[in-house]
Amino acid sequence: MALFAKKQSDQKEKQSPSSVTHAIQPHAVILQVQRPHLTEKALKLSEKNQYVFRVDNAASKNEIKKQIKKLYHVDVLKVRVIVGEEKQRRLRGIASTKSLVKKMIVTIKEGQKIDLGVR
Repeated sequence: MALFAKKQSDQKEKQSPSSVTHAIQPHAVILQVQRPHLTEKALKLSEKNQYVFRVDNAASKNEIKKQIKKLYHVDVLKVRVIVGEEKQRRLRGIASTKSLVKKMIVTIKEGQKIDLGVR
């Protein structure tokens, strides 16, 4: 029966998801590049050559290290991770969750700086 036979072109179009690769753009991993996570604690850490960035939940330490090096042209020594919890919230009787925030504390080489746009 020729009606039910699959064409070879249809089989070629279907590829496994592992064969498709996606290039990660520098701004895709770090959510707020122009404005890193700025709090009083983060500004005190910047005096010790440590900077805080909000990042995508799927980002890894190695990806962040490469992206910071590419965007700010600094040498990254260490990357630490802070993962917040999802918070329950209620608005007009409707329960929902506030999404979790993943932050990375990046330590850079002594003598180098990242311009935060403050002070």
